[in-house]
This record gives sequence, C-alpha cells and structure tokens, in this order.
Amino acid sequence: MALPDPDGARADDTTPVADTFLEQSYLTYILPFATKFSPEEALQQAGGSIEERISSIEQRDQLFFDETVDVYFILRAPYADEQTLRSHLRRLTITLDAHIVNGATTDRDGAAPASELIYNGAVEDVERVFVVTEEPQEEGAQKHAYAVWKLPVFLNRPRMRLQLPSVVFSGVASLKMNSTAAEELRVSRDGYMQSCMPSTMNLLESFADEPFLGGIRPQLSAQRVTKVAPLTKPKDSLHRISGLQTLKLRIYPVLHTRVRFSRPNTTPPSASMIALLELDFTPYFDCEVALDKLSLGVTDGTVEDLNTQDGMKLPLSCVAHDHLTFLYKLAPQERDTIRKNLAADLAITIEVLLLVRLDNNESNSCTPRLVMAWTTPIDFTPPVNPGFGQPKTTPIQRSHRPSQLSIGGGVDSQPLVSPSVIRPDALPTLEASTARPLEAALPDFGVTMTFTGPPGPVALGEEFVWTVFVVNRTSSSNKAEISLPPPPSAPAAVLAAHHAAAAAASAASLRKLMLVPIPRRRRNELRVMRPPSTAATTTAAAAMGSTMSKRDPLIADAVLDETVVHAMQRNSVVDAVELVCLSADVRVGPLAPNACAVAELRFVALREGVVGLEAVRVVDLGTQEHADVRDLPLVVVEKGVS
Repeated sequence: MALPDPDGARADDTTPVADTFLEQSYLTYILPFATKFSPEEALQQAGGSIEERISSIEQRDQLFFDETVDVYFILRAPYADEQTLRSHLRRLTITLDAHIVNGATTDRDGAAPASELIYNGAVEDVERVFVVTEEPQEEGAQKHAYAVWKLPVFLNRPRMRLQLPSVVFSGVASLKMNSTAAEELRVSRDGYMQSCMPSTMNLLESFADEPFLGGIRPQLSAQRVTKVAPLTKPKDSLHRISGLQTLKLRIYPVLHTRVRFSRPNTTPPSASMIALLELDFTPYFDCEVALDKLSLGVTDGTVEDLNTQDGMKLPLSCVAHDHLTFLYKLAPQERDTIRKNLAADLAITIEVLLLVRLDNNESNSCTPRLVMAWTTPIDFTPPVNPGFGQPKTTPIQRSHRPSQLSIGGGVDSQPLVSPSVIRPDALPTLEASTARPLEAALPDFGVTMTFTGPPGPVALGEEFVWTVFVVNRTSSSNKAEISLPPPPSAPAAVLAAHHAAAAAASAASLRKLMLVPIPRRRRNELRVMRPPSTAATTTAAAAMGSTMSKRDPLIADAVLDETVVHAMQRNSVVDAVELVCLSADVRVGPLAPNACAVAELRFVALREGVVGLEAVRVVDLGTQEHADVRDLPLVVVEKGVS
C-alpha cells in the first residue's frame, strides 16, 4: 500500500525560485594580471555594465611554476531579495582542479599528451563573498547579482617530464540540496513505496491457488526485496551550475636548482662540509628577477654563510641565462660529533620576485612571487681513512673478456667505504656516470684547445676568467665515407639515399664537448718514510761523555721525537684546493668539422702565490671518450690587488 508524499520539503527546494537560480546562474573564473587585484574596485567603478567591466579586466597570459596565483570565481545569479540569495550562496560548493598537460604527444600514434594533477581544492568559506547587484537596463527584465570568491592556488612542479607544458584549470559550482528536507523525505519514505508508482512483479504469485492458504492471495512486490547498494549521498543532493568548462594557460619554469657537497681536507678530519647551491635561470622570461631570500637550515647543526662579497648580498637582480653559485659551510653540533649516526636533513628555501610590470599604482603592477622549498638528507660522518685513494697500479687487462666477468682495478674498483661518506655529492661524479671511461690520447682526440688566462696578477678571493678557444679538427671523412654524388638524371630513390647518407655523415661528425676542471692537490704518500732520530745520538753521547760518530744500536729511538712528529704531520697534510671553479657545467657545441667556439671558465683563488689546475678534462658526450689537458696557464695571486 502506497502513502502520499509528506509535506516535509521546504519551499527553497521545490519552488520555481530554486529552479530559476539553477537555470539562470553561470560560473566563470579569471586570473587577473595585477598581483594586488581588488574586485570591489573593478566591479564598482563607474561606466558600463558589470559584464563589460569583467570583460575589460586584464588577465594573465602565462604562468610560472612555484607561483601562488589567485583564482577569482564570479557567479552571476538571479536576484530576488537578499535573504533568498544568501540562502542559496550558503549551500554552494565550489571546487577547482589544476592539471599540467604537455603540448607535445608521445611517440605512439594517437596517444593523448601526458597530464598530471597538481592541485585539487575548494572554497572553504563560501559565506565570505563579495556581492554586487545590477539593475536591469530594460524594464521588466531579470535583476542579477554577482558574487566573487578568491582561491589561492600553488602551482607545484609535476613529476612527469615536461614538453611544452600548459596548466588547465577546471572549476565546478554545485548547489547542495537542503539537508533538513532531504532527511525528512528519506525518513518518511523508509519502508513504503512512493505514491502513484506502478507495482512490480509479485514474487508470491505462484502461491495464489494454494489450498492451504484458504483463498488468500499473498502479495510481495519484487521492489521490496531488491538489494540496492547504499549511497553515501542522495542522487539529487548536488545540482551542478553551468559555467566555464576549462581555462588553459602556458606555464614555464623560471629557475633550476642543484646542490652539491664537498668535504674540506683538514687534519684531523672534520665532520663539516661545504655546500654549493647553484641557481640557473631559464630563458623563458624577459623581465628582471629579484632574488630576495635564500636560506639553509640543518637539523641539529649550524650553517655558515660564505658569500660575504659585496656583489653577493641579497637582494640580487638577475635576468635570463644567469648562473649563480652560493657557498655554505655545514657542520653538526659539537655535542653530536660523538654519535655514530650523523645523518641530518638540510632544508633549503628560495624566494624569487618577478618584476613583470612595475607601476606607481599597485593595482596595475604584476609582481608574482616564486617560492621553492625542499629537504635533502646529508651525512656528516667523516671518512675512515681520507688519505686512502684509489690504487696506482694498472689493473689487469684482458682482450675479449666476457661481459659477465668483472676484473676491476684503477677507476673501476670500488672502495670499501660507503660512497655517501667519500663523496657526499648530490649528483653522481663523472667517473660514476660512465660505465667504461675511455681516455683517448690528446693528438688523436681531434680537438685543438687554447687557454688564455688573465694578463696580470689577480686578487685573492676575487673572480677571474679563463677563455677557452676550441676547434674541431675532425673531418667528415673520418666518420663516414661518402661516395661521389650521382648525376642529376639518376632515379629519385638513388638521389634520396645519397642525401640521407650525407645528412647522417654530417650529423655523426658533430661533436658536443664538456669541460671539467680538475683541481691540483698533493695526495698522501702510501708509505711514510720515517727519518732517523737525532735525540738518541745526542743523549747517549752526553751521558757517556764520549764523541760517538755512530748511533748506538742498543738504544731505541725516542717515542715522541720532534723530527719524527714533524715529518709525519708534514707528510699527512693534503693541500687544500688552490682554485675553485664557479662554472659547474661548461658545454661546447655541437661543433661541425673545422668549426670553432669560445667558452669561459670562471675561478676564485683561495691561496696566494703561483696557483693552477691539475688538468682540464675534455669529455666527448657522444662517445664518452675523454682526454686531460695538462698544459694550462698559471695564475699569480696576490693580496690586495685591485
């Protein structure tokens, strides 16, 4: 038996006012160009309708990673009275998704471009809204109200590989059904069929003619026993409001960062290390950038800023293609040096201000701020034997050795100490990145290089430049033999094959080189030669009152002899780095045969006197061959040279 519907629904959900609100409302969202955008000033200014004022707002045409951008939602809704409008706005749910989509497709035909979600959020307090109403221009037309919400969105970097990326915003506004009315309808209809609904099949129809029932016809509708999965929300609890589907804008990175670590050579070994923070600004912007905050913090440790020069004080004005390197000294707390586990976390924070447009009126200025913050683990554990280097002997060499055998030695041999202790760098070294380092002879390398240093002395702690002139002496005939060109009357297939072979030979002859400076350091001797002691001879001669020309073999050397201690300390000291290279990644090329290029190596001298480099390693990135250039200019470093 069906009962009539109760009168539990409120007028807000069933009257034509709610239907009009859903049908005539429209949601759009914008990203204003001005950083300090004020919706009150933009929508309440004199002249024109509100629709014209919204369309005249200048918007961003490109965004940047690590930026917090303000998205403004604008809802146009019919206006009857203030109370009804507020009751509808109170039950709104506004959500926003931001995806990073690559512009270039993958190699597979028909495959969609890669996409990754970087933001998913909603307007938390929908009651905090700015509302402005507009009188209709025509008599009898519907009066509208415009509600504006602000939602900050942080544009995080995705994990996928970027190829012409764009950011796609998609916002949705939904009207929630009145919770009181929905609850009353659900409770009142529990156990009863809805009114005026046709009944389904009678499951007890086969027992209608059963004599034991005494003429009673049992009735059980199939709808009463159908198993239905419970719903967390009623189907009609959310009503979506029509609006703008997506908003797509180009997005670019402003800077790339990298941190490397180096342990200073001191006696005795210290747990401290030097951190080199490198900032590389990309070419995807054409405005000035202000680097105004750069902070490093170590858990249970100290950070000493080594950038005390006048030109390295923040804020720094930078442009595209700039490369900056900052030095910091990291050390654990003194009370923690006795612990066995000296692992810690290094927190790095970088803030950059882009001066896209500056104006005396702040409402027209565009100065987005980029914030980069991440944490990387570090280990302060000092090496067990810092003077123990790689073996000097030549490893066993065998021709045509199988690939499954590992006969190591020299560069290929791995020490017994953990690599995180010996080389606590954030990036792998050149030797670790190449599986089989091939060192070619310098005359056979096919490259001519000329190094030019400063003409006079340089100041201690000041930056100076080496100019490197590189010439690719490799000819195209060394890479591939090209036959004579076919006559013009030859078939088209023959001409196409010849052009393809010529293009392949030209591409194979291109060379791309990388320059890696190797500092000059005096390594520890594997065997310390102990000089003869002079204390035993003089002591014995004075005690016996005779002039002994030879040392008495019955008298042992002094345990704490000054000469022995001085010789051991002198032989155990490893010279510190004389020159610090500020050019972390210098690449030349690609160079065609007989082509030339010019590169620069920037250094800072840390010691007075005549200093230099051990070598400059030239690596062919195509073949992984390398050669060391040891005939390099020397630099005279003096204190106080201007």
